[in-house]
Formats: sequence, structure tokens, C-alpha cells
Amino acid sequence: MDQSASKYASRLSLALVLGMFVAACSSTPGKPPGGEPDAGPQPGGESDAGPLPERDAGPVVEVPDDGGTVITDTLAGTLTERGSPYRIVGDARGIVRIPKGQVLTVEPGVILDFVGTPRVTLADVEASAPDSVMNNQDGRVELQVYGGIRVHGSAEKPVSFTSSNPHGWWGMNFFGDQSVGDGHPVFEHMVFEQVRKVNYNGDRDRTRGAMWAFYPGPVTITDSVFRNNESAAKCGALDLMFTVGSRVENTLFENNRTWDIDRFAVEGSSSMAGGGAMCITHGRDSVVRGNTFRNNVLRAFRGSLKSALAPRPLLTWPNPQNIRDLGGGGALHYFQPNNDLVEKNRFEGNVVTQGPAAAIYLEDMGTRALTLRGNEFIGNQAGAGGVVVCSRGSGGVELVVTSDNLFTNNTVNGALAPNVSGDCDTSTR
Repeated sequence: MDQSASKYASRLSLALVLGMFVAACSSTPGKPPGGEPDAGPQPGGESDAGPLPERDAGPVVEVPDDGGTVITDTLAGTLTERGSPYRIVGDARGIVRIPKGQVLTVEPGVILDFVGTPRVTLADVEASAPDSVMNNQDGRVELQVYGGIRVHGSAEKPVSFTSSNPHGWWGMNFFGDQSVGDGHPVFEHMVFEQVRKVNYNGDRDRTRGAMWAFYPGPVTITDSVFRNNESAAKCGALDLMFTVGSRVENTLFENNRTWDIDRFAVEGSSSMAGGGAMCITHGRDSVVRGNTFRNNVLRAFRGSLKSALAPRPLLTWPNPQNIRDLGGGGALHYFQPNNDLVEKNRFEGNVVTQGPAAAIYLEDMGTRALTLRGNEFIGNQAGAGGVVVCSRGSGGVELVVTSDNLFTNNTVNGALAPNVSGDCDTSTR
């Protein structure tokens, strides 16, 4: 591990960069399989375990402005609270790696501050377009995972992945088979925040999922918090891509955003924006249980309000431009789900503007692809479709929606939303 235990003497202008990276956003708000639009709570609205618990906004972890350990190249071994906070600056390209064949273990109470080089970030502004999404790209740091990672915080001392750079960091990224072989990733009692992946039409590690877990195996995330993260294309906080048997449990997803910047596409391309908070794409056998998805936003199908790029209209297929517009989901987006379970979660106040699916968008479904059991859907908003929208069903019964799911005060363009809409066949068992 390339690191020094000397004091961060210059403090890297932390008096300047301790301001929180906040991108506030606001929005206004077919025949459903299996019934009429939502008219309030449904029978059997509580799960077998009783009402779902409320969750607060998660712990606030302050980043000290002095002391700690500087990391410039590789990140491995064991990080202890005694060496914390770890100031992640990255190499000359703004990258820090967990190398193949090595394992990073993070103990309770550790703060990883992905500060990068704030003076470069702040200087990276186009004078002619100060609000452009292409500003403040340089100087941020990205964590690339090729080895193993084990994050073991505690309820009293969570591990914090954050950034005191006012323009955030590039997040944590896995790279398929290149990231497999040193043990499956585990994250317990973690706070993951302040990622800003807004590289216009860039690679996936710079446009989707604050944690982009392209990982052909199980990823385990429990008792954690994902908040205040942004992505340009898809999956504001988390993208589980090609994973098998992943578990996300007892975790809060709050105030994450997908800006849909990449839908300013060229001829022959497409917008596949989806998942204000989270996506599960191309995987199977995942469990999403006991989580809260609250106030996440997918600003879909009219472009980003933060962008200086000119928006284009939503295009229906076929069209002369040869563009396909797909995707949706204020909280969750599944692409090709396969034997996946969404159970005992609370979806509250999530929003997708213009696009479909106030809470969950399901795309390219086979038989028994997804089961929804004992969830609460409260006050979610969309511009089209219903609370749950199914697109391109291709099996027998593709979606199971048990009778103990509860739908309350969800809207589409201000009217009561259908609980489920789209072209999938549904069943209650």
C-alpha cells in the first residue's frame, strides 16, 4: 500500500473543500394487469413480520480536517481506525486500485475521504458554460477493484466512503472477471456517499452506479446507507451487473439521482436511463430485502436540468433517427431479472419525471423472473405507467405480486397510479 502516516500538513485546502457536495433537485409530478388504479391500502397490507420499521437518514460522519493517512496509488491490507481518516488522492490519473491478488479489509470507524485534487477540480470550469455537466471532471478520484474487499463496520462505528471534494468522486468500480478470484465482496455497516458520475456518454465506470459492481458472483451489502450520489446514465447509487446470488438487506437508499444526461444521443443510439437509486442488470437469484428507498429521483426522458446540452424530445419507435428510448424506475430498475426477490422493502417519495414506473421498472422478463412480497409503496410519482411497470415480457407468468404488498397515494401525472402496468402476466402466488 502506497501511503504515509504523516499529517496532511497542507490540509489540501480542506477549509475550502469541506463544503458538502449537494445537488438538490425537485420535480412535479394503460390498463394495469390485475386490477384498477390504486385506491388506497390493499387487504393484507402488512407482511407476516408486521409493519416495516422506519429508518432515519443514517449516521453523519464528520471528516476531520487534519491528521490521517494519505493514499496515492494502491489500497490494500487492513485499514484501522487509528490510521483514519484515509485521504485518497489517487495517482496522476486520479485512480486508486485494489490490485489483483490483494485484499482490502476495512475495520469499524474508518473514514475513507476520496478527496482527489480539489484545486484541479475547482479549476476545471468552462467559462462559457459554467453550468455544463462537463465541468469539474478532473481532480476527482476513482476506486478500481481488481482484488478482494471486505468492509466490516458496526452499528456504533460505521465505515464511511465519502469525499470532502465539493464535486465528489468517481465511486467504486468492479470490472467483471478481472475483479474475481480474491473472495467475494462484503459490505456491512457502511455509509457510501458524494459520488458524482456525470461524464457525458462516458464509460460505465464514469456514468452509472456510485458503486458499479460488474461482478459475476455474489455481492453482499447489509445494514448500510447510500445517499446523495449521482449518475449520468443509470442507477444513481448501485448497479449489480451480472451478479449471482447477491443480497442487499436492511439498507437505506436516500436522495440518490440519475440525471439521464446520456440520452442526448447520436443517431442509432438509445437512452436506457433507469433506477433513481439502484439497478440489477443481467443477474440472477438476487435478494433485495428490508431496505428503504426514499426520495430518489430519475430525471428521465427530457434530459438533465443541470446540463448545458440541448434536450431532445422523447422518441417513439420506430423513428427516422433510429433511436430507442428505454428504461425507467424512480427507485429500482431490473434488466433481464431471473428468479429475483424484492421483499419487505419500503418505497417512499421516489420520483421519475416524464418516464415510467414510480418505483420499479422491469425490462425483458422471462417466466417467474421477479417476486414482489410484503413491500410498501407510499407516495411515489411518475410521468407514465404505474408504480411497477413491466416491459417486454416473454414468459408465462413473469411477475409475482403477492397480496401483502401495500400501495398508498402513488401518482402518475397527479392522478392515482395503477399498482402494476405493462405487458407482463402477473400472479399473486
